[in-house]
Amino acid sequence: MKHVKRILIVLIILFIGICIINAKTDFFLNIGTYIPELKTNYPQVTGSITFMSEQLSGLTDLIPSFAEISAMIKNEDPPIAPSDIAKNAYIANSPMLTFYPIENISIIVDNNAVQVFGISDSKDKAHFVVNFVDENGEALGQTSMSADGSGIFNKIIDIPETDSYTLNFCVYTGSKEFGQFTSWVYNYVTLERLPEGGWQIAESPVYRNNKELFEKDKSISDALKSTGTIQSGRDDMKQIAESITNGIVTDYDKVTAIHDWICSYLYYDVDSLNSEDIPPYLADEILQSRRAVCRGYATLMATLCRSIGIPCNIVTGYALGVGEDTEWTDETIVTDTQNHAWNEVYVDGRWIIVDTTWDCSKKIENGVIDEGTGVSHLYYDANLQFFSANHKIAEYYKR
Repeated sequence: MKHVKRILIVLIILFIGICIINAKTDFFLNIGTYIPELKTNYPQVTGSITFMSEQLSGLTDLIPSFAEISAMIKNEDPPIAPSDIAKNAYIANSPMLTFYPIENISIIVDNNAVQVFGISDSKDKAHFVVNFVDENGEALGQTSMSADGSGIFNKIIDIPETDSYTLNFCVYTGSKEFGQFTSWVYNYVTLERLPEGGWQIAESPVYRNNKELFEKDKSISDALKSTGTIQSGRDDMKQIAESITNGIVTDYDKVTAIHDWICSYLYYDVDSLNSEDIPPYLADEILQSRRAVCRGYATLMATLCRSIGIPCNIVTGYALGVGEDTEWTDETIVTDTQNHAWNEVYVDGRWIIVDTTWDCSKKIENGVIDEGTGVSHLYYDANLQFFSANHKIAEYYKR
């Protein structure tokens, strides 16, 4: 009996040791790299060890640390070591809807006029139609404008007279001055009438919630972890990320390249929304199927960024437009429901907001492939104030 107990104790100690090694290193996950002979002679064994390492990581990630348990009891956030804090140099009170330097649009409201300016790097965004939509959904005061040879556009537009107390500001773009236009900024910039006269951009009712969560200290090491879901420790994921970013110097440009590649490679799987089957959300499944919904997009973004040493978090929350709702209500402002996922990526000393799902126009619906209208950057490095018009942050996914 004592002999059996000793064996059990040895096995438990061995299992704990394996768990610690698996959690602290990528030895088992990439065992074929550390022991090439094993990968060459016994590829199935190598694959099995890698698979079991991924599953074990998923299980151990679910076990909270003592610091996390203490924080949960106190209803606080787990402490972060000072050296591990990602300081966030948030850009506040900017008229820019997105901080992406190559293509962006800014809006300034001054009394009864709106100044619209920015830069476009696409021939499809060479000409613009601007209008205002009143509370009844009627479009008012259509105005045209064009970018110059450098892609720069700038125009001051009078706000049309109306009895409405709010107006939605919309911008449509096209490759020609006359012809087919597609929406660029649609319904999510709201102007509100001031009591003393004139107009201002309305603050989103979820902006204060988002600002509080966005500005909290976050861990760099947590945003670099390879987990059961975010498979950034795999060699194949690193190879893909390195291929996408080959020759690119700055981390910001690498993140841009990964964003653009994901938006070009994947198709939003509309059909899966009405199916009982769970859509793929692990990186390897997504890369094989080329189909995903928001969780898959965000997971692949985090996986590829982390695989090359760029901190990236998955953020979950509530987004307008995913269902039938297109404006915040008393219920959705305070809801804990989560229907969307996106990312925050840490580069140049700040967290940038990236929503690859909303920047991808490709989709599969009713079995039909739609190649879309190209990659957008409206939700790449988005201004939190604009982003809050249709996104509410709920939590940061760590598993």
